[in-house]
Amino acid sequence: MDDTMRRLADIQAIATTKARYFYFLDTKQWDRLATVFTADVDFDSAREGEYSFAGRDGFIDYVRTHLSDATTIHHGHMPIIDFDGPDEARGIWAMTDDVQIPARATRFIGHGHYHERYRREDGEWLISAWKLTRLRVDVLEGPSR
Repeated sequence: MDDTMRRLADIQAIATTKARYFYFLDTKQWDRLATVFTADVDFDSAREGEYSFAGRDGFIDYVRTHLSDATTIHHGHMPIIDFDGPDEARGIWAMTDDVQIPARATRFIGHGHYHERYRREDGEWLISAWKLTRLRVDVLEGPSR
């Protein structure tokens, strides 16, 4: 496979990893969600002041606790993926999420970007660093219609 075809295949594999992230999160498949991250994933969005997780297990515990009863819809769009080596890449995904939390009778729709790093391990592209930045959050009261 020539370099161009290899890069296109790598970009598609990274996009598939991100699609699995959204699907496993929205369908509450917590054990499978953990499989899209490296063991040493750095959830550094705390530097942005929004979230703080103690590694992969901390993130999974957080979403399991806070989103198990929520209805979530996550979309990622227009990835910008660049390579730092044969087994390392970084990407930015425009995102929209729609989260309804029945216990708080709250729903919000957020818009922003995922800033990520990826590493190929055992032939699979995984998320090795993750940061979510939001540009806007619309908070809606009451159930969705």
